[in-house]
Amino acid sequence: MQFREHRGSLDESSKTLVKLADRGALVRHCQKLLAPHNFKFDASDLEISSYSHDPDKRIGWKCTCIVKIRGYGVMGFTDSLS
Repeated sequence: MQFREHRGSLDESSKTLVKLADRGALVRHCQKLLAPHNFKFDASDLEISSYSHDPDKRIGWKCTCIVKIRGYGVMGFTDSLS
């Protein structure tokens, strides 16, 4: 699974791209990103949903999924629902 943080532009967002093993790794990564802001959440607060079914030719993703955290909002985007 690839994940990139939500930023003002695709170029800025792409600079934050990381490869993660699974949803659990995504949760831990997002928790780490938000820890300096004293924002805590657990796995049940993280939602991944389809954002676009069309391939994104700009970055080579077959699909784009949005990652939201309850009480926070949009965290970023991933190329997998799981």
